[in-house]
Amino acid sequence: MKHENLTWNAATREWFCKRCGRTSDNASVFEAQAELEQFECRLPSRETPSAAPGTETVRLIKKPFKMTPRVERSGCRFLVVETDHGPEIKLELLDDAPSLTSLSIGFEMLRGATLAQARTIVDAMNERIVGVIVTPK
Repeated sequence: MKHENLTWNAATREWFCKRCGRTSDNASVFEAQAELEQFECRLPSRETPSAAPGTETVRLIKKPFKMTPRVERSGCRFLVVETDHGPEIKLELLDDAPSLTSLSIGFEMLRGATLAQARTIVDAMNERIVGVIVTPK
């Protein structure tokens, strides 16, 4: 058996081999193994170009580049805004975080929610939520 470690991925609804990364969308593990057996179970490799013997080459130094995700933080408060569709809750940022200044964040209320109900919710949110933390995926 070439592909021994097949695991079910519920998000994609596929079987995948932990070693080589090949996938199968069959319903049962046995059908998936039968489908994947036609392929070798080995890690995919990139073919590197090579120069002919005796050819002068230049080796380029590759610098490792690791970018750590930047965490943006800002103090915030919530406001109730009356619109044509009923009350909305708006998030107001108190600090000038560079990547957050262009954002406008609002929350829709369920139809039939009154202005008084929205104010009660906003008061509770302002008492318990002190800031926003944003990180890229």
